[in-house]
Amino acid sequence: MTSKNENNASVPTSASNTPIAIDDDESPLETDSDPSLLPITSRHTSAVWSDFKRKRVGDVIKAECNHCSKLLAGGSKAGTTHLKDHIKICPKRNDTMTLAPYEFHQEDGRRDLAEMIILHEYPISMVEHIGFRKYSKTLQPGFKVSSRNTTRKDIMKRYELEKENVATLLRKAKGKIALTTDMWTADNQRKGYMAVTSHFIDNTWKLQSRIIRFLYVPAPHTAEVLADALKESIQSWNLDLRLSSITVDNCSTNDAMMEILKGVFPYGSLLLRGDFFHMRCCAHILNLIVQDGLSAVVSNGVQRIRDSVVFWTASDKRVQRFEQVAKQITPECSRKLALDCKTRWNSTYEMLSIATSYKEVFVVLSARNNLYKNPPTPEDWEKVEKICEHLEVFSKTTLNFSGTNYPTANLYFPKICALRIAISGWLLSPHDYVRKMADIMLQKYNKYWASVNGLMGVATILDPRYKMALIRFYFAKIFDEHDFEIEVSRISDLLRRLVDEYGSKMGKTQGSSNQQAFDLGSSSKSNEETFMQEFAEFLQQDKDSNCGEFKDDEYAKLVGELEEGFETCDIDSGTSGLCTE
Repeated sequence: MTSKNENNASVPTSASNTPIAIDDDESPLETDSDPSLLPITSRHTSAVWSDFKRKRVGDVIKAECNHCSKLLAGGSKAGTTHLKDHIKICPKRNDTMTLAPYEFHQEDGRRDLAEMIILHEYPISMVEHIGFRKYSKTLQPGFKVSSRNTTRKDIMKRYELEKENVATLLRKAKGKIALTTDMWTADNQRKGYMAVTSHFIDNTWKLQSRIIRFLYVPAPHTAEVLADALKESIQSWNLDLRLSSITVDNCSTNDAMMEILKGVFPYGSLLLRGDFFHMRCCAHILNLIVQDGLSAVVSNGVQRIRDSVVFWTASDKRVQRFEQVAKQITPECSRKLALDCKTRWNSTYEMLSIATSYKEVFVVLSARNNLYKNPPTPEDWEKVEKICEHLEVFSKTTLNFSGTNYPTANLYFPKICALRIAISGWLLSPHDYVRKMADIMLQKYNKYWASVNGLMGVATILDPRYKMALIRFYFAKIFDEHDFEIEVSRISDLLRRLVDEYGSKMGKTQGSSNQQAFDLGSSSKSNEETFMQEFAEFLQQDKDSNCGEFKDDEYAKLVGELEEGFETCDIDSGTSGLCTE
């Protein structure tokens, strides 16, 4: 049956005599061979339509491949991406192509070949493989594959180019350079390597991180050996006078290494004469805090769970058996068992959190497999479940510290303070093992508290949303009245010292002119004392009227705002460390 559209074209209708809605240009072609064919109109501008024809199949419009006759969606809303994807894999399409004239450069090919080997860590010897040479000849007959030695030279040439780019970036940076360093061991070689990374703010106020050295360090890895290797790396980049701090993991060897280096570099060039030259990695401190807490209360239980994970992931057959039982007992759980790295507590937390969701499965399998011995006890599961609930806050903070979108320093501070408050709250737990864990963790936390919260507190003050208010708010919850005043003064004094040092180095003349313009006849010292006294009175009044009035709902709201700011702020966006609404 047919009907007439507005252009008087005959249009097939369904059995119910309901007209089919089509576009004006989708009238069938007047052809005796295939009346279902539709025209390719001016709206179909994509080049892919040269490989397809449009036709009506029933009530829908299809695109038929000219090569394999496969039918694909061809309506106005279907787009052309799927058509392009099909052409790439069409089995009957002739792959012979006619290329437009272009200019071939041998040097470009050699550069890209070297970059490919670097990027994918291919062996340099691949350039001498017959198959690779044959493949390259097929792609570009004019390209002459270099020898192994020539390719090695090309790789070193690229290395020198990138090194010069990094050196230029460092020279243009106006501020100081912070370094992080760590030792890395190759499992297959058992050799130690030192990685040195520079961190700085460029002239567009974006955080830059560049690896400046990755070198083999021969054993033994004593403090003297590590200090010599790091010193040579710093001096090779001429960073002696531009260092602000060096962040290392917390261990006695690194402590001794930093003491050696502190006496090597110019005393006056270091930030506050070296007070912050040695910085401890926050993520590593968190790892030590949790490891100490776990080992004190559930070390045996954690080991039994670890042994169970090792047993049920040792072979494909055991993994399959475990998953079969898991689908019957805990069908809502889909995560796979994961074995931890003993030196990384967050991986231990992940292993425990996954294993606890399958505790019934472990119980069932312990009765079915005689080889599965020493499974976790009910007391182990109870302790681990309760401890994992408490350690979730540590897990989130560790992920924030170690993530790829690094938070700015002003947002570290509330995280560290929230951990301190949480640990203190665990001391009131009805479970003795939780209280014991909290006590051990609190001792470790307090050991590194002063070195961690100093610069973080300064960065918080410089955040226009918080200034001193957030310092007072958290310190009021952490310290008693006497220690509260001492800690607040310590942070504010640190900020003044930093400002004075930067002022003395960057703007003596400007400071003198400003002082003369501001001087109303009194000495600068008396003016400063007066202003600081008024500022102290303001802080006390603000504390009495605000900090003491925080209710639980206001505290939750503030924490929520901090969480939202932490997730949305990215220093790479060029906010120069200040997150504004």
